[in-house]
Amino acid sequence: MSVVFQTFIDRLQGARDKGTLGAAMSSLADSVGLTRFAYLGFRRPGPHLPVFVTSYPMDWVNHYQNRRYQDIDPVVVTARTSRLPFFWSEQSLGNRASQEQRRFFGEATEFGIRCGLTVPIHDSLTGLATVTFISDRNPAQLRRDIEAHRQLIHLASIYFHVHAGQKLEDTADPDQPRLSPREIACLQWVVRGKSMWEIGEILSVSRRTVVFHIENAKRKLDAVTLPQAVALALQKRLIEF
Repeated sequence: MSVVFQTFIDRLQGARDKGTLGAAMSSLADSVGLTRFAYLGFRRPGPHLPVFVTSYPMDWVNHYQNRRYQDIDPVVVTARTSRLPFFWSEQSLGNRASQEQRRFFGEATEFGIRCGLTVPIHDSLTGLATVTFISDRNPAQLRRDIEAHRQLIHLASIYFHVHAGQKLEDTADPDQPRLSPREIACLQWVVRGKSMWEIGEILSVSRRTVVFHIENAKRKLDAVTLPQAVALALQKRLIEF
């Protein structure tokens, strides 16, 4: 998986638009047996439509946008209060759904959207973003097959969100530290209790490179120690707990 992830990072670095960003994520999803993906970035308050990057059928995407389904989509509603990736299906979310939401699920099923894994991303610059992966497997098979790749998918989603924010819309806050995707990734793995050596193994880089990225992050955050850098990054929602 380290080669797959590195290829994904390289493709994101070279991406310049929705098409090339989407191709990078589609390739990663395919490598772990997932059928399609959808990124929604709710970048501005008010009635604006979210930013879409997706490999879903375009007929469904157009229908979703025209009906403003982001306002009732049970997956988006759940993501607003969730910090961790979650599995979903019509059965798991439909029990507490309104009549309108049940109709939404029925329409989605016609396009092959029955179950999936969603990664919610919350940050102070762009608010909410979601990265959802679907499969043509049944929910039980999907859960079993994807469990081994959960961390990779979570980290890849965060990387994708960072690049989408930088390349699809200028949402930069001049007072917000501009950490690179690698600096964010290193701090994210520190939060999860990984050592410098373990982070290097995960990201397929040397321990010295990990230290280099972390020192750069500390400097940009104006932090003296690593715990202080992690605390500041969490406070600014550059990484997730």
